[in-house]
Amino acid sequence: MVSLSRLSNGLTVIVHHMPIDVAAIYVFYNVGAKNEYPGIFGGSHLVEHMLFRKIEGLRGSVDELVEGVGGYFNGFTNYDYTVYVEVLPAEYAELGFEIESKRMTNAVFDPSEFELERKIVLSEFDMNENDPDFRLVYRASMIAWDVHPYRYAVAGLRSDLNRVSRDELFRYYRRYYNPGNAVLVVVGGLGEDKAVELANKYFGSIEPGGESGVIKPWDDGLQGRVRVELKALSGETPRLLIAFKVPGAHDIDGLRKTILADFIISGDRAFTYGLTSREPMVVPRSSRLYRLVEEGLGDAVYSYYEVTYMNNLYSIIIYNVKDPDRAIMRVEELIAERPSEDELGFARERIMARLVFSTDSPSKLAQIYGLSQLFMGDPGRLISVIEDATKSDTSEYIDFVNNLLNRSISILYR
Repeated sequence: MVSLSRLSNGLTVIVHHMPIDVAAIYVFYNVGAKNEYPGIFGGSHLVEHMLFRKIEGLRGSVDELVEGVGGYFNGFTNYDYTVYVEVLPAEYAELGFEIESKRMTNAVFDPSEFELERKIVLSEFDMNENDPDFRLVYRASMIAWDVHPYRYAVAGLRSDLNRVSRDELFRYYRRYYNPGNAVLVVVGGLGEDKAVELANKYFGSIEPGGESGVIKPWDDGLQGRVRVELKALSGETPRLLIAFKVPGAHDIDGLRKTILADFIISGDRAFTYGLTSREPMVVPRSSRLYRLVEEGLGDAVYSYYEVTYMNNLYSIIIYNVKDPDRAIMRVEELIAERPSEDELGFARERIMARLVFSTDSPSKLAQIYGLSQLFMGDPGRLISVIEDATKSDTSEYIDFVNNLLNRSISILYR
């Protein structure tokens, strides 16, 4: 069973014991692209990079310490949060507590290392810009929002990444990296008492303070349908992106309906991606969207969706699109089509199968708990919402998708 407690300094501690010899230790910070402002767009990701550099008080680098005992480490930045993780043999689990407690307060932000990480982040930005899909989704985000923090995506702005100073991002780190703005999740071969004991040992002496990254959910822009055409670079495959705004996790009922709609439209989706990055998903042959390929409207179809706190885009990309006007119309027809009882039943089965898959390891389960706590204030609520998605009926689906179709973006790239 999952348990939740809080230290006196505000740190939330979530523990789930499993009879295995591995422990996954996650620390979620409620800070991401949503907390950025002009001048530091993309800064949350750069801060994450800096927290794998020199940390005062650690007896070695993070990679040396973790890999030295046969463990795995990672970190990733999202619109809504930044996460750090160690997956360790249970006998070395204490190392994860030590690393994360020092990461919370003792990152050095050495100026020379800062400039090196700036270059690395800018090179990642360049790699993204060389990906046509990234450029299309990025352009869709610019259309979807006017001033909303999701507008520039996690990658941020090149101009800000070029100019932001070490001192500005160090202040940003100090502002948001504090116990009251963090969730420690421990899943695996540590008992609850031992995990809480280690949490107190390593985090309990950290003084409360700093700021919360919690913001009130809001939205702007995209009140109708927008269509844009872009010229593809020489040698690039023509493609069509169609995106719809869907509810974020702040709207629990909307999220429940989004999950069912996703499994009817795209046919499948992992709820967590373990230790890998999120990528667009090739839709299975059993999905509605695959009919576009069967009908000769494109060579392949991908869809992209992830749970975010505020409303976000649900994106469909058709490669080598043959007739863009017909493809757009056909996508809307497929989405609006009333599901049969067999189709609903299959979607419900896939949801539950994917839920099992997404909670079958300590790392993936820790991710579910951390997201659920940040978004809903309850580590088990996200699992309940996913289960409840199987209870939606045909009428709910039709009403939901008809509203989606009224706010859409189509970008033809050829």
